[in-house]
Amino acid sequence: MKRGLTLIEVILAVAILSVGMTVLLTAASRCLAVMKTAKNYQIAQWTMNRGEVDYPIVDTNDVRKLEVDPVLYPGGFTFSRVVEDDDDEDGLFVVRARVSWSKGDRESYEEIVRYILQVEE
Repeated sequence: MKRGLTLIEVILAVAILSVGMTVLLTAASRCLAVMKTAKNYQIAQWTMNRGEVDYPIVDTNDVRKLEVDPVLYPGGFTFSRVVEDDDDEDGLFVVRARVSWSKGDRESYEEIVRYILQVEE
């Protein structure tokens, strides 16, 4: 009686091992991509907080003074704030604070929208 593996058994074992390794590498790659995305959003949140501290929303008679031109922070993240016009003349303005960044060929951003009421005296 001969002991050993036939060629078909070896090929089948290699095929099963290859499929298993492919699945593991794909899962690890996706996990790393999710971690990188989470890191970018964490830095974006830090940049948003830093921008709000550096350029606070204060009580003012001219809401245009609340606008902030794009400011570059470490890591290539940009903070900006715009004030949108009051179309219906009720004194309510939309203030959008945005942090944007690009990694590779993709542009991403996070935005906080606030409403400010300006009462004419």
